[in-house]
Amino acid sequence: MRAFIFALPLVFSACYLNERGISSTYYNDCKAYYDAAGIYHEGCEPNIIEFSDAKKLVNAKKTAVQQELERANQERAKDEAAIDKLEEDFQKEEEAIKRATRVGELANKKEEQNNQEAKDFGE
Repeated sequence: MRAFIFALPLVFSACYLNERGISSTYYNDCKAYYDAAGIYHEGCEPNIIEFSDAKKLVNAKKTAVQQELERANQERAKDEAAIDKLEEDFQKEEEAIKRATRVGELANKKEEQNNQEAKDFGE
């Protein structure tokens, strides 16, 4: 809506679209000349809106968005790495608990066998 409101006066005013941008004149008022060294120069009156400036703004905005996306991706990668490490530590802890439980079971079993042997030997 804002773009439409901004564009509306441009449509009804004396603004023209030329090859370099939006200007108050229909033709580009560029003057071409060669300097003393023989180098070609083109001097143009500035437009109201230059296409080259608009492209730079769009590219700068894209660059800022791309940088934000890269930063977000880096943060996400760090978070995923931390989650992976936590999951790995959790699995190691579960395995250690299983081993400790198994060792406890074996020790109880061995103790029961020794008690049974003592009973059998005592009889």
